[in-house]
Amino acid sequence: MPKPLVFMMGQSPAILPADRLYAPSHLWAVTTESGLRLGFSAYAVRLLGDLHHLEWSVNTGAAVERGQAIGYVEASKATSELYAPLSGRISQINPEVLTDPTLVNTHLYDTGWLLTIAGDGVGLLSPEQYLAHVEASWPLAQRLLKGQAGRKVGG
Repeated sequence: MPKPLVFMMGQSPAILPADRLYAPSHLWAVTTESGLRLGFSAYAVRLLGDLHHLEWSVNTGAAVERGQAIGYVEASKATSELYAPLSGRISQINPEVLTDPTLVNTHLYDTGWLLTIAGDGVGLLSPEQYLAHVEASWPLAQRLLKGQAGRKVGG
């Protein structure tokens, strides 16, 4: 297996396995028999914080277009819509993560996968391209995180 890439988010390393592709929206993709299996990258999990709820607005068998809203996630630092990183058909949704979203926090690159889309993978990035993408977007992410830390809840 190729050596993983590492992006330092301050003092915290975000490990990026080199055996998969990545979406600019911070999902990883690995080829399986039923399509491209997707999950959150370590970068995404660090930005979101601990996941505690995941919900899909699509079902297995549904056709999706790249950029289409397909669900949402709630985590300790953020709540976010989830968008399809590629066009295709939903071939699997991981039932274990729906039951226990904390699997994403502890096993993000194996049992914490989200869903599988049978599609061509157009628009996905190599590990090196994704590393360059997170390096370029990190200054904005830091400013956003600092802005959230200074806001009062409910005020």
